[in-house]
Amino acid sequence: MDKHALLKRYCQPDEKLLLAKVLDQADLSLRKHIVSFSDFLSPSETAMACEVLNKVSDTKFLVFGGYDESERKMISIFPDYFDENDAAFPISAVEISYNVKFSSGLSHRDFLGSILGLGIQRDKVGDIVVTDECATCFVESGISEYIVSGLERVGRTKVDTKIIEINNDIVPQKNMVTKSITVASLRSDAVFGAVFGESRSNIQQLINSEKASVNWMPVKSSSASVKEGDVLSLKGGGRGIILSVNGETKKGRISITIGKYV
Repeated sequence: MDKHALLKRYCQPDEKLLLAKVLDQADLSLRKHIVSFSDFLSPSETAMACEVLNKVSDTKFLVFGGYDESERKMISIFPDYFDENDAAFPISAVEISYNVKFSSGLSHRDFLGSILGLGIQRDKVGDIVVTDECATCFVESGISEYIVSGLERVGRTKVDTKIIEINNDIVPQKNMVTKSITVASLRSDAVFGAVFGESRSNIQQLINSEKASVNWMPVKSSSASVKEGDVLSLKGGGRGIILSVNGETKKGRISITIGKYV
């Protein structure tokens, strides 16, 4: 494994540090014949790590964050002769509940701040899904019992904590609104403008400012093409996904179906 060559295109020190650690885990998996795991990574970090790992021979990897639509995820890395079922992720779900009669409502920031206040590092905590009377926090399994025993309050609100089973129903499904639109082409500036209701010139400025992302990676050029299945993110504008590219209309435009979470 030529780590230097794999990291050559990454310029930012924090990116190189992260990816070097991921490559070290891949090397460890190959040398020791074991499954290794990353910490929880942000969407952009996950995208970069997957990009690098795709270039490492003799390994496979999986990503998971506790539920299908999670944003922060762990990566499991293992030799390519391993069965994928052997890569059981060390992720636990901690439910933090409270009585809404004695609180005006707790936010994601409240829950995260209280967990980190226990001395826990951010990369040990995945998504925190907040509902009306509780939050479900996905964390590295090794710290779940510590959170349950140590977290008594979120802000000034008394809370109860327990570890719950991870299953398909653990997080409420997000509502997605779908819409069919037409675009002049599949260029990034054309599609972003149509999806987010911005002028093409505004979108080009946002792309130049690295505020537009495809699959959590900054768009490098306004002329870069997007495709079916791509997730589009605009800073301050939300997120959309290209569900399908339906072909050309009679007027020579391209019909696409997009989805946006509400």
